[in-house]
Order: sequence, then structure tokens, then C-alpha cells
Amino acid sequence: MEYENNFRKIYEFEVDERYVLPDKVFQTSKWSIAVSQNKKLELNEVKSLLGKYKLKIWSKHTAYRDPSGFVMKKLMETIQPELLTQAWCKFFEILGQFPVIPEDVIIGKDLTSLHLCEAPGAFVCALNHYLVSNYPDIQWNWLANTLNPNYEGNELSQMIPDDRFIRYTLDNWHFGMDLTGDITKYYNILSIVNHFKNKKADGSVDCMKDPGEQERHVEFLHFCETVMALSVLQIGGTFVLKIFTMFEDTTINLLYLLNCVFHKVTIFKPCTSKSGNSEVYVINTNFKGFDSLKYIWTDLMSVFDNPKKFSLNSMFSLENLPKHFIEEIHNCTDFFMQKQMKTILDNIYYFENKVRSDANFVYVLKTSIAQLYMGMYNPKWIPDNKKIVPNVSVGNNWRVHPTQTSSSFICIPVENIMKSELSSGIVDIRIGKKIQTVHNSKFTHKDNLQKIYMLLGGQHLSISLYNYVLLIISKNNEVINVKHFNLALYHQFQRQFFNRVYGCISNTKNNIIFLNVPFVTHFLVGLLYILSFAFKKVYFGNGIVILNECRSECVTIVKQILSDIDLAYRKIDNDCDLDKEIVLFSKDIVQIISPRYFDESYSSFVGTIWNYNNWLLTRKSCFVQTLRPFLLKT
Repeated sequence: MEYENNFRKIYEFEVDERYVLPDKVFQTSKWSIAVSQNKKLELNEVKSLLGKYKLKIWSKHTAYRDPSGFVMKKLMETIQPELLTQAWCKFFEILGQFPVIPEDVIIGKDLTSLHLCEAPGAFVCALNHYLVSNYPDIQWNWLANTLNPNYEGNELSQMIPDDRFIRYTLDNWHFGMDLTGDITKYYNILSIVNHFKNKKADGSVDCMKDPGEQERHVEFLHFCETVMALSVLQIGGTFVLKIFTMFEDTTINLLYLLNCVFHKVTIFKPCTSKSGNSEVYVINTNFKGFDSLKYIWTDLMSVFDNPKKFSLNSMFSLENLPKHFIEEIHNCTDFFMQKQMKTILDNIYYFENKVRSDANFVYVLKTSIAQLYMGMYNPKWIPDNKKIVPNVSVGNNWRVHPTQTSSSFICIPVENIMKSELSSGIVDIRIGKKIQTVHNSKFTHKDNLQKIYMLLGGQHLSISLYNYVLLIISKNNEVINVKHFNLALYHQFQRQFFNRVYGCISNTKNNIIFLNVPFVTHFLVGLLYILSFAFKKVYFGNGIVILNECRSECVTIVKQILSDIDLAYRKIDNDCDLDKEIVLFSKDIVQIISPRYFDESYSSFVGTIWNYNNWLLTRKSCFVQTLRPFLLKT
């Protein structure tokens, strides 16, 4: 049937025992194949035809014509999967088409999977749904990685900040040694590999995704993903890697490497992957074992010490690649490229020529594809208690930011908060990579972040009045003004700010007043939260936070926590002194309270922080007016 061809976008590399790895890698200069480069030009010429269309209108048109457009709707109506996305549909399709779950896992009933660049987590949820439906007795452990959405130094443009699933499963995520989640750093690869191997799995599945750039832009990421997969897989394991086109030497060499170390390599474009894009999945099954590549492993790892080696040299020389393999690369490229170009040209034709009969054809096609998907892969309903996050609709559970309140002053009483809460596990001091610049934050809108560095301590109608009030309150209160700090390097500001706070809490029982401090990182919000336990009330105003009425019975606990933070800082300094020649990354404290706590208490304390930062970063600070209620009370 013609509709079934949408599920048969498959190219299988021939099994050839003559494929062997050369003795040396990254020893030859970059090379290219003229035929492949011509194909690249041909595809790019077709893609360039789309430049004249407005993106929003074109996206709506292609979504309308997408043959798999009804699949998600059908799945939601019938089985309500956990975190249903296009990625969920694609991976469930892969699981249904290929022996991704190794045979020895099915027999031994013990599986561990590693998911890289996994945000928001749809592959994990799809695998869980498939296992519960088909192999309910398998004991499954999983570990995932992505750029850390809780690390404020990661740029929003480089990551998927959707953490609706991550925040419920944080213990299953590993962000590497420096807490960034960046797997292009070898020390992070080692950290994740060691953590994964400690699980001692009998069988392994590696499921790798990527952010969505094209071939040249992600070639090093693909290499890093493959290195990690080959580091953790057991004999017989499976590796699923998402790639794009196969025109460049890096991808061609990577595919040859995979053909040498796996018994079977297949390229697959799921039906639920949009036909007009270049993404395909490399399904590598039955891993031959680490011994198959141990002789070149040291050379493979050498590119992490010398990144230029990867950019200037090819993994293998063109002469090392069998002619038959190059022919297969050309055939595989043609197979997927022709389908992609046909889709693009068809979409252009029907965009330019409105054909009445096309609407009926598209409807029938989409309906048939959805029915075929359900029939071929037989997705079943599973009970809530078998989902990874039971009784929570993570698919719809987006983080809802609080609306801007009309009031510019909030008081939070903390007398009813038991001091034992601080010792109940929420304190979690973690060392990671220094944050030079805050690029993302869960505590304010992304558009506000660029305004942080424009803060000058507030705008005031009367400088003399401002200075007079500041002088008066400074006599009986500890005043910490952002004007006295340099925010150019945020990690330096945070440490200087902490030292100032530590001095205040150690030497005084006065109120503490913060002026125009941007609480936009987990470290600073955690510090403020810990400090709040030492006071009866916390006032948030326009550009001001007041910690009011010291609670002497709680100060000792807070001092001890701050002492632990100070000790962690001193340890970092000592490590830097001892390891001047071995610097993996510049260390700093990046959190002192588990992000999980702030996720769970988002509607209260963090919601207030969100509003405070909005006042601070979007409005002129009216210091005297904001402080007036506090002055009247005292």
C-alpha cells in the first residue's frame, strides 16, 4: 500500500566483515568527496527556494500537509502517553521497528539506558511506555543528560529550557563534573560514564539526540555522543544516534566507525519525522565490544586535549575507507535526499497552487497514517502508577510564572517556619563551573537579564533625600547596596556579596537591608532563603529586601550553614593553589539549596522572588517610597 511507504524510509548497510578499523586515527588532513559536495549543493538549492516565504505562514502550511499530523492526536485520544511530543512518537516508532532492546536484556530482564541531549525527556517516557507495554518484567534503570536548565551560565539559545519532566526526575539526570551538562568537555564525559557504569547493567541502550543544527555545526557533538556510547555499552548493546545529512568527512567516518564496531547499522527516518527536514536516526545494534576499538581509543581521545586536531584532521583517511562503503554512502544519501527534495517541492507547488482536491487527499492520508501507526506499533494504555512521574500530567505541566502584582511591597512572615526545615535535606552545596554571565534564570523573565548589568543602584528623584534616608537607616541596620559591587563577572559579585552577608550575620543582630540586588541565580536565591530563617519577617519592595527582627534561636543554625559555604569557598581556593597545572574548569559554588526544593515551592517564595526581580529590572526604583512602610513601623 502506498501509505505504508511512509514507514519504510530505511537504508540498511550491508554487513561486511572486511570492514576493519585502521591502526591510526586523526593522522590525515581534512578531505571531501566531490560527488557528496555536489549533492549538498543540489539539496541546498532546493532548500533556498523557501527563503521567499514567511516562516510562520510556511510552517503552518507544512504542518497542514504533514502526513503524520494526526498521529499525536490519535495517541492522546486513545492512550494519553506521558510527555507526548513529536520526539515521543519518533522513538516509539524506532522501538517498534528495530531490535533496540537487546535479546539478552529480554532474557535477563535487566536494562540500563543512557540518554544524552535528552531534554525535555520524551525519549525516556517513550521507552518506559514501550517497556511497560511489552516487557513489564524488565528491571529498568535510566540516566539522562542535557544542558543543565538550573545552571545560569548556559545560554538559552543553546539549550532546551523545558524542565517540566526534569524537575520531577532530577535524581536521574547527570550534568557532569562542572554541572553545566556540556558533554563536549571530556571531564564531563568521564564523570557521566563513571556514574553510569556504577549501575552495573547487564544490558545497555544508548539513545542520543541533538539540538537541531545541521551537519557541520554538530559534528563534534556527534563525535562526543559516540565516544560516550562506546564507553558504556555492553557487548550486544544498542546505540541510537540522530544525525542529519551525510555529505561531510566527519559523518562519513563516523558511520564507518559504527559499521566496524556494530554488527548491524541502519539509517531510519521515522514516519513521524517531518519529511521536509534532514534528520535521520542511525540504529546501531549488537555492539561487538570495546575490544573492537581498543587499539585506536587513545588516539580518539587525543582530540579532547587538542581540539584543533578534530577541526583540521579527518578521523580516517579516504584511502582507508573501502570503495564499497563509499558507494553505500552515496546510495544512502540519494535515498533520503530525493525524498526530502520531493517533499519540499510538493509543498511549494501546493502552496503556490491551491488545489481543491488536495484538502481531501491530505485528510485521508493523515487519517490513514495515524491508523497505520496505531496498527503497526500497537501502543497501549498504561496505568498512571506505571508512568515515570505517577499522577502528574507532566505533558501539560508547564511552569506558570506569577503575574505582576499591583502592590509594590510584600511582607512574608516566617515565624511559623520550623527551624528544623533547614536541616531536612534542602541544603545542598554544589561546586560547578564559574558563571561569568547570567544567560538564563528561573527567577525572572529572560528579557530582564540583559538589564542586570545596567543596574546603578536605582534611579532616584532626589539624590540628597536618598542619601539622607540611607544614612539614617544605616545607623541601626546592615545595608548591602549593589552599587558597592562590580557585576561584570557574576561569580565574583556572588562571592563578594556572600562575604558581606557572612560578616553581617556573624557580627550583628540588626536587620539586614538589600538594595537593588538581582536575585537571579540559584546561589543568591538560596542564600536569601537561608538568611530568612534568622528573621521573623521578610519584606520585598521595589528594589529593596528587608530582613526584619532577628530570631536569636535560629541564628546559630544559619551561621553554621554560612560557615559551611565559606569552608567550601576556601576549599576551592586551596584546590586552585594545589592544581595550578591541572585546571579542568574554573570552580565556583553554583547552588546551596537543591533546585528540587525551589521547584516544589515555586508558587510561594520563588513566586515572590519573580515579582521582586520584575520590579527591580523593569521599573525605576522608588527607594524612599518603598522604604516608607518599614520606616513607619520602626
